[in-house]
Amino acid sequence: MTKDYAMANATRLYFLVGPSGVGKDTLLKHLKMHQYSSKQPIVAHRYITRPVGEGNENHIELAEFDYYRRKESDLFLFDWESNGYLYAVGREVRKWVKLGNDVIVNGSRRYLQTAREIYPSLIPIWMTVSEDVLTQRLLERGESEERIEQRILQNRELERLKQNDCVFINNDQTIEDTISQISALIEMSNI
Repeated sequence: MTKDYAMANATRLYFLVGPSGVGKDTLLKHLKMHQYSSKQPIVAHRYITRPVGEGNENHIELAEFDYYRRKESDLFLFDWESNGYLYAVGREVRKWVKLGNDVIVNGSRRYLQTAREIYPSLIPIWMTVSEDVLTQRLLERGESEERIEQRILQNRELERLKQNDCVFINNDQTIEDTISQISALIEMSNI
């Protein structure tokens, strides 16, 4: 653990990553809707050039020109491209942390190293799931077998980006089990 993990009463920025279908959106939705801990992090919204739709995260939809206007105006703390869309987290997150709030961000495994360079004290949370469970969840979402195979291969490739000092949580079980893991992390971080 780095000194940032052990700092008592310090506020933290958590950067949640994992494959599509691992359950990040479900976890974050539960953290927004229910209080599990007195030190529970605020869930940051993302700016995405993907339409808001049923089953998707509650993000702020931007047209590409608006995304780039905001980026040029230095309004984003983090920004990346994935699966044909542009993603960003706004600079307001820094203010939330400075005001004493823990914050959790839905991030990207490919972008993790860059995010750490921008915000060195962030705590990376690497969410995992077995390939069998991942396949089942992607089938339930209506993804084609070809697309599922692509996602599984992509997940294997991105697993090489794991860093030893990430906090690892597994979401093979119920959302309640995953919430317990996050709650334990938050409590441990605030000792």
